[in-house]
Amino acid sequence: MKIGYVSTNRSLCKADSTVKLDHLERVKGVANSNLECLKRTLEWNVEHDILFFRISSNTIPFASHPKMTFDWRKEMRGLLEEVGEVIREKSIRISMHPGQYTVLNSERGEVVRSSIEELKYHADLLDLMGVEGKIQIHVGSSKGGKEEGVRRFVENFSLLPENLRNRLVVENDDRVYTVRDCLEVWRGTGIPIVLDNLHHSLNNDGESLEEALDLVRGTWRGTPMMDYSSQEPGERRGVHASTLSETDFRDFLKVVKDVDVMLEIKDKEASALKAVRIAKEMNKIKSF
Repeated sequence: MKIGYVSTNRSLCKADSTVKLDHLERVKGVANSNLECLKRTLEWNVEHDILFFRISSNTIPFASHPKMTFDWRKEMRGLLEEVGEVIREKSIRISMHPGQYTVLNSERGEVVRSSIEELKYHADLLDLMGVEGKIQIHVGSSKGGKEEGVRRFVENFSLLPENLRNRLVVENDDRVYTVRDCLEVWRGTGIPIVLDNLHHSLNNDGESLEEALDLVRGTWRGTPMMDYSSQEPGERRGVHASTLSETDFRDFLKVVKDVDVMLEIKDKEASALKAVRIAKEMNKIKSF
């Protein structure tokens, strides 16, 4: 089992800084800073047995925007290769997760086009690093019903370049698309399913978490990825916890096996350190 966290290490540096759209001339400096920070973060993670990481979509700010004139693929190549070398040498698992406006199955053509450009940026970033890595999205729009939403997703998936199709994974959500709905996407595209435990607890078809994991395991070649969080007390349904509940995480680890776990916990590396300690105590991972 590999355990990871999302986008930036708050005790080290900020790897997900961005700029305003009217300050695009600053992109090179910010991108350089983000990548230097990412490299430091990955090295720190390895020292603490954290071998899974979600790279921020803001690594190159506004990379897919039509107004972007900075040739980041050329200018950032050397630093991207350096980051990739750390990832490969230390066998770190990598993922990315574009934001809520990336909706591949939108009924609006302009949204689909901009979503594809955003996804291509993510795939190109990972390609230039020379690493394996999955790009995680939700099924998206349910306009016209879930069956129609799945049909649009499968249809638009065929528009993607091969380097992107090979990296895409789909995640169940907390309101509309369940694990079984995602299985319909898998049947139409062959892309793996990331099981989100909190989403599944709020939106399912009656399966236990263990049963849901059994359903998605067959969509993967190799170790499945899971997202983990628990409900923040006193907040609306689906709000991620501020910090890791050790009791909840122990209960979670009793149920799951042979998965890599991405923590979606707000205090990031602080909770990752606790999760690694607990996983070692439960013989889920070993020290390196």
